[in-house]
Amino acid sequence: MDERDRRVIELCQAAVERLAEALPDAEIGGLLRSGEALRHVAHAGKLRVIYEVRREQGGVVWRAADRGELQLVEDVRSDPDYLASDERVHSEIAAPVRVGNEVAFVLDVEFPGRVFSQQEARTVEEAAERLGRAVEEDV
Repeated sequence: MDERDRRVIELCQAAVERLAEALPDAEIGGLLRSGEALRHVAHAGKLRVIYEVRREQGGVVWRAADRGELQLVEDVRSDPDYLASDERVHSEIAAPVRVGNEVAFVLDVEFPGRVFSQQEARTVEEAAERLGRAVEEDV
């Protein structure tokens, strides 16, 4: 891993930490796009995470990455793309992080036992936009 990669991961970790402060009961992950995989490089929460999501596995995070659009899933049990990591998760927000014209990361936020609010969805979307700008400016 070179210095640029380390710096990009540090920026992602800082973004996840800020989101964890804003959304204290959520599970938050920062997944870096690496070829045909999305890899967890940052996490805040107590539940088990899936370290790597291969493209062929799909998932809400890959849907966000491929479409480049915020994914709001109010009930993960009704979404055919959801990859279960813990049965307590009820809802999920997956926000693509654009660096230039590419989706480089996905911020993935899961809510155990409840549905997220619209304000929480905006908070996640704004965090993704800030992270993309920070990476562009820094590296």
